Amino acid sequence: MKITLLLLGACFAGSALANDKDQTLVFTEVSSGSQFCISAINVSGDDNCKMDDGKRGDCEDISNCVCSKPDKHIEWKGENIKNFTVYFYSDTSPFPDNCKLESNNQGKLRCRIKGDASGDYDYGVKVAGCEDFDPRIIIK
Repeated sequence: MKITLLLLGACFAGSALANDKDQTLVFTEVSSGSQFCISAINVSGDDNCKMDDGKRGDCEDISNCVCSKPDKHIEWKGENIKNFTVYFYSDTSPFPDNCKLESNNQGKLRCRIKGDASGDYDYGVKVAGCEDFDPRIIIK
C-alpha cells in the first residue's frame, strides 16, 4: 500500500493561518489479532496547511499530508504502536544526524527539520510485523 505524506513549506502569501507551528502526526491504527499497523497519518492540533478559506492549500484532497518548514519539529506517535522506525530511501534526510529516527518507549518520535532542508524526501515507517507505511516529505 503506497500512501503519500507531504511536508510542504507553507509559504502561501498571507493565506496560511498557522503555517509556523510544530506538527504532531498521529497514526490511524488497524489491528490484525494483537498486532497494530499504520493505515493513515493525521495532523493533530493546528494544521499548517489550513488556509483562510478553510481549504488545505497544496494538501487539498491529498491523504496523509502535512505542511511545515525548516527549523520546525515533526512528531509521530501512535496509541498502540509503541515501536517504529522512520527511514529514508536515499542517503539524505531533512533531519539532523543526531535524530535517531526511532520511537521512544512511549511510542513517540520527535525531530527538528534542518534549517537548510528543502526538496523531496521519500521515506517509510517500519512497524515490526506490518507492511511498511510509505509516505513522502516535501519541504520548500
